[in-house]
Amino acid sequence: MSDMPLFCQKDLFEALRSRKEAMRIKILELSSERMNGASDCELIEHFVEDFRVEPLVVHDDKAEAEYREAKVDVSGDPKYAVFDRSGNAYVRGQQFVLHIPFTGDPDLVHTRPSQFGSSPPRGSVQKQGGLGGIILVSCSLPSDRANEQYVNSWIKDSIQTVKKYARWVSYDVERFNAGLEKAARSAIEKRRQELETQGALLKRLMIPIRKRSDAPSPSPVPMPKRVVKPLPPKRQVEQEYEIRNEDYEYILKVIRHGSRSFEASPEAFGKLSEEELRDVVLANLNGHFEGDATGERFRKKGKTDICIEYENRAAFVAECKLWKGEKALHDGIDQLLGYLTWRDTRTALVFWNKRNKDFSKLQGQVRGFFEAHPSFVRWEESGYSREWRAMIRSQDDEGRSISVHVFLVDLGAQLKDEA
Repeated sequence: MSDMPLFCQKDLFEALRSRKEAMRIKILELSSERMNGASDCELIEHFVEDFRVEPLVVHDDKAEAEYREAKVDVSGDPKYAVFDRSGNAYVRGQQFVLHIPFTGDPDLVHTRPSQFGSSPPRGSVQKQGGLGGIILVSCSLPSDRANEQYVNSWIKDSIQTVKKYARWVSYDVERFNAGLEKAARSAIEKRRQELETQGALLKRLMIPIRKRSDAPSPSPVPMPKRVVKPLPPKRQVEQEYEIRNEDYEYILKVIRHGSRSFEASPEAFGKLSEEELRDVVLANLNGHFEGDATGERFRKKGKTDICIEYENRAAFVAECKLWKGEKALHDGIDQLLGYLTWRDTRTALVFWNKRNKDFSKLQGQVRGFFEAHPSFVRWEESGYSREWRAMIRSQDDEGRSISVHVFLVDLGAQLKDEA
């Protein structure tokens, strides 16, 4: 058995720092095809699991001792009369070997934690499978010095020392694991921003970009069909998607019909909160899109009220609010702009009026309030009364316009004002 100092060969802090940096580099090298094929949550889960380190746990309750007769070198022991100490001098003795099982990453047994002592344990490691093994610690004594008290004291001290170092190592590892999610999220957000910037740049170039021979053309999103999958294996070609105009109009139609139901029964719907009204709209959409419409979905800089996705890519984003005047309208526009990536170009704002009795006057204010927002570009034909469609300017790319369809739904002025 090769006997050497444990918990001191490599610096654990540096090893963990290098591991986190390797994760960051791997994320920043992800292709657009891979990034488009998975949500942030799927990517984070994948990389956290891939780069987390399994901490050491010593199972001293399952420790065993091995005994054998052995020859012991006493050439360096002044208690023994050795005439020539230039070489080895062996006497009959006994060897005890402690087998201390552990679970966790076996490589950690060779790393020095941030907290350590001057006398680390000595021994060797036997790996058993991918995670776990046995720490072997030995003690060789001349037969005339081996006694029960000494051996028991050595066993106790050896186990306590190994457990102490394992705790110090695991403390550093657990802190590292706890920070992986934040580090992965930061790298993923940076990579998405890089890809969005690249995409926006390519759209502004004055000459066409040469396509790869194996690259597919962008295809419309088949909205009724979507299969949510875990992080997919690497694919040679990843399909790009854009929402079709007919799908956009169909979504607006579903919201429009639901809004008419609200107005037909103001006594029932007027009592609902903003979130409850949003949930009714989601229920209507899910009746048409097989559960694809979700609320409170994280999108770039916040959680959007309504999001319809296809394979983890947003096809439609909407914000729902109670009408509280110009500020509510501007807040809704700002929130939409904060959620959108460079592919998202068709959105909606849904406002419910529960406070204003003069609904006609309110309708006349919408255009002026909207035009006062700095991102407003122009009006488009909405095709319906009490609905407006505007083009607004992206926050990240002034050359890109986003369609916003605005609904204003009258629930009748309530006796008790909303806060």
